[in-house]
Amino acid sequence: MDQDKRTGLAAGVAAYLTWGFLPIFWKSLGVVPPDEILAWRVAGSAVVAWAYLVFRRKPLSKSAMHSGVLVRIAAAAMMIGGNWGLFIWAVASERILEASLGYYINPLVNVVLGVVFFSERLGRKRLIAIGLATAAVVIMTIDAGTFPWVSILLALLFGFYGLTVKGLPSQIDSIEVLAWETAFIGPLFAGYLAYRGFGAGLHLFGSGPTVTFLLILAGPVTLFPLWLFGVGAKRIPLSIMGFLQYLAPTLMLLLGVLVYGEPFSPLKGAAFILVAVALLLYTVTLRDS
Repeated sequence: MDQDKRTGLAAGVAAYLTWGFLPIFWKSLGVVPPDEILAWRVAGSAVVAWAYLVFRRKPLSKSAMHSGVLVRIAAAAMMIGGNWGLFIWAVASERILEASLGYYINPLVNVVLGVVFFSERLGRKRLIAIGLATAAVVIMTIDAGTFPWVSILLALLFGFYGLTVKGLPSQIDSIEVLAWETAFIGPLFAGYLAYRGFGAGLHLFGSGPTVTFLLILAGPVTLFPLWLFGVGAKRIPLSIMGFLQYLAPTLMLLLGVLVYGEPFSPLKGAAFILVAVALLLYTVTLRDS
């Protein structure tokens, strides 16, 4: 493996490890309501993304100025904002295992979206993988007594986000996409922070220096793994990135069970085993393609 691929592999591993450990970061902000955390995350991401674009002294892509592209970016902004907010809420509500399952299922959701929107061939192995994931959802429903909507909605939001971004011109890189996304939803959350500041009060300065520091970091910790992912995706094959993506939900699963003591019943274990087998089949299809 040459130096360029080693750099890409290191960046990819670092990106998914960062995403996997993010529940610790959001859990450390337990005194702050999830909606306020999301607002700081969006606002912080906007500041960091636009500051990065200014300091790199590279003209913005003219492709982003087309009305059709702006509509697509606005739709992507709503989806990624919803994904961020739901994940933060899931962590605060002790539902890290459900969030983990959602990100395990996400690659299989992408397969279905590829069939529906791009007429991609499903193949026997991928069809079996989707069947196993569906069985896992049924088992989780039986175990909890309710449909695992957190898992499914996280997977769908991120899947449709990826589908929407996939249609953007290649000249717009990932950081610029995020900058435009936050430009659409940022004012909404900035207004919300202003509203809280005049009403119930903000936690930025009223809950101790640790909370203040973590809220300020909400933007950077969002962009840092995204930047690492971009570095890795350009340097290593899709099959390797496809395998690395399982690092994040695996870490979330371990954190939920071993660190935060979320219940892990035999039925939950069976569901996760089915998903693991499904993802193994999916990974084999990546290698063969």
